[in-house]
This record gives sequence, structure tokens and C-alpha cells, in this order.
Amino acid sequence: MQTLHALYIENPFWVWLAVGAVFVGLDITVGSGKLIWGGVAAAVLAFVNLAGVRLGSMIELGVFAVVVVGGVLIASMPWRPRPSAATAHDDDLPPPARRAPARKATRVEPPEIPAADEHRTARLIGRIGRTTSDFANGVGRVWIDGAEWGAELDGAESLPSDSPVRIMGVTGGVRLHVRNVMTG
Repeated sequence: MQTLHALYIENPFWVWLAVGAVFVGLDITVGSGKLIWGGVAAAVLAFVNLAGVRLGSMIELGVFAVVVVGGVLIASMPWRPRPSAATAHDDDLPPPARRAPARKATRVEPPEIPAADEHRTARLIGRIGRTTSDFANGVGRVWIDGAEWGAELDGAESLPSDSPVRIMGVTGGVRLHVRNVMTG
């Protein structure tokens, strides 16, 4: 304890900076958002000491405690009403309809939902991409929309690399049917 006091007398800036770093580290670890006020208070006191203003250890501890407690109270704001799920327009809505009497339970099949890849590939149809390699035997790869896709070429056997192609359709959600833009 004597060593810490001697260090504080010699270098109060570094002591307060270290205290602030501890509080910031604790706040990051815990994630409460309230311990950050210890870091703020320590940083303020560190820069006050760096400016050459020496308040004394007891006054600095008092300022530290006031800033920490005040910051935590302001951050918590127990007097502020908490937001609810209701909106300002909820009063304008009619009361909910009366519930219908319960019916016999029947099994309803859920609708078929297309896979995420099908949604992604369906929006590619009609767009223009570029071949990333030579097409051989009508098969190759196309770069479009930030991704590389396997592709089949309509109407031709080969196509050079970096050629523009139009996406005509999708098979299985993963293979594009493409047509050379230069030939139609």
C-alpha cells in the first residue's frame, strides 16, 4: 500500500490512467455499460493531474466517487418511463373482434417455402454476368452479384473467359442457364 501511495505522489496521471483502464476493461468484460463511468472519472482526474492541478488524494477520491455514482444514476435513469410495445396510434384501433368458438382441429400442411438459394437465384434471371473461365462442352463458371456460379451455356459449345452472359434461368437452385450476350 505504501508503494502505491508513493507512486501516486510521484505520478498521479499514470495511477489514474491505470485505474481508468481497469474500469474500462471490467466494463468490456461485464458488458453492463455502467462501469465505464469509473473509467471516465479516472481519465478526467488523470488529465487534471497532467495539467498540473493537484487537488490532493482525498478530494480526487471524492470527485471520482461523485462522478461514478452520478454517471451510474444517470445511465440507469430509474425515474424515466421504460418504452413499451404499444404505440401512440394504438388508441385509434377498434377493439379486437370476438373470438370465434373453437372448431375441430384439422391438420393443415404448411406452404412450401422456397429455399434461400432459390430466392437468391430467382432475382438473377435477366441480369448480365461474366464468365470466369472458358466454357467447355457448354459448361463453365459465371461471376454475378458478388458470387461465382456453375453455369450451362445455351446454344453454343464453348465461350472464352471474361465474356458477358445473360442469365436465362436456374436449375436446382444452383446452376445457371446462360446465353452469350454477343450472339443474342
